[in-house]
Amino acid sequence: MPDTSNMSQEELNVWSDINNPNNDADMDDWADAHNPNNDDYLGD
Repeated sequence: MPDTSNMSQEELNVWSDINNPNNDADMDDWADAHNPNNDDYLGD
């Protein structure tokens, strides 16, 4: 389990979606959210 204390609210939302069995989100979405070359990037 990752340390969520340093996550932004947007990261927490993505993480929550990934861990929700009723949601299609997966680790690819997590990777997209942390890739500055992706439209889903959460940075600034």
